Amino acid sequence: MSYKPVQIFGFVMSFAYVFAGLLLMLTNFLEELIANHQYRTIFGAALLVYGLFRVRYFFIQLRKKE
Repeated sequence: MSYKPVQIFGFVMSFAYVFAGLLLMLTNFLEELIANHQYRTIFGAALLVYGLFRVRYFFIQLRKKE
């Protein structure tokens, strides 16, 4: 099965969103830009949810093609 470069990029970016969300939620990353920990947690959670949605969407599209 061959994948288009756009599909591979979308799959990699999905996990990048999940990683960035976890990074914001669990560490002091971007503390200088977003000083309030609560805002970093909310933004990180939003990135995490979006990344998980994209991963789910990718697997649904993959199953449709098979």
